[in-house]
Amino acid sequence: MATISNTNPVMVTETSSLTVQKVDSEASMRWLNAGIKDFKASLGASFTYGMIYVALGLVLAWLSWANPMFITSLAAGFLIIGPIVAVGFYCMSRTLEQDGKPHFLQGLDGLRFNGVSLVNFAMVLGVLMGVWAVISAVTVALFFDNVTVTDSALGTLIGHEQFAPFLFAWILGGALVAVVAFSISVISVPLITDKKVDFVTAMITSVKTVRMNPGVMLSWAFILATLVFLGFIFGFVGLAITLPIAGHASWHAYRELIKAN
Repeated sequence: MATISNTNPVMVTETSSLTVQKVDSEASMRWLNAGIKDFKASLGASFTYGMIYVALGLVLAWLSWANPMFITSLAAGFLIIGPIVAVGFYCMSRTLEQDGKPHFLQGLDGLRFNGVSLVNFAMVLGVLMGVWAVISAVTVALFFDNVTVTDSALGTLIGHEQFAPFLFAWILGGALVAVVAFSISVISVPLITDKKVDFVTAMITSVKTVRMNPGVMLSWAFILATLVFLGFIFGFVGLAITLPIAGHASWHAYRELIKAN
């Protein structure tokens, strides 16, 4: 059974162990640069893979165009489920690491290798997505219960006297969910796709990694959020570039933060 000791080793199976590493302050930029390099090296497969999520985002945005708050919640949701979305990019980066040629269907490799843990962890992130949806809906209801929308929903909300306290509460709720999601997932999915670990061990390892490298992981979270934001402000289309870069870079973060003994 997996255990974690005070000397940093994380026992994954009876025959292997991992060690959580402490990294320097420049690590996040190394990971980003490595992600850009991998994106260029697997341009066709990575871009095509990214376009699937662009199409999905555009469909969801079109369906919710009349509700701008749903669109902002959707953007936050991408941050929460991002690690699962990026499974294909992790597998591509691992292939490049082994001097192989990445291909479009490599997302299936992670599912075949450790599918049970991957699905279980996806369910955990799904619960967090549900929690965020409830928090968002409750916050809107608390502050705008008696608001009558006349022209535009966004214009009505921004012009309302409760908008500033609402925005503060909404951002605070989203930040709390994001911190939890990031802490349990930043290392979990790359680890699950690379080693035969259960999803609970992967989450504990991820939290331990964040705790050991708070400054670096804060800057890494900011970089990932920025990449997703840049993808969204260009009408979702930018995600075809920024999402693959984030995914490839996250693989390199995992490889530097977790070492096999």
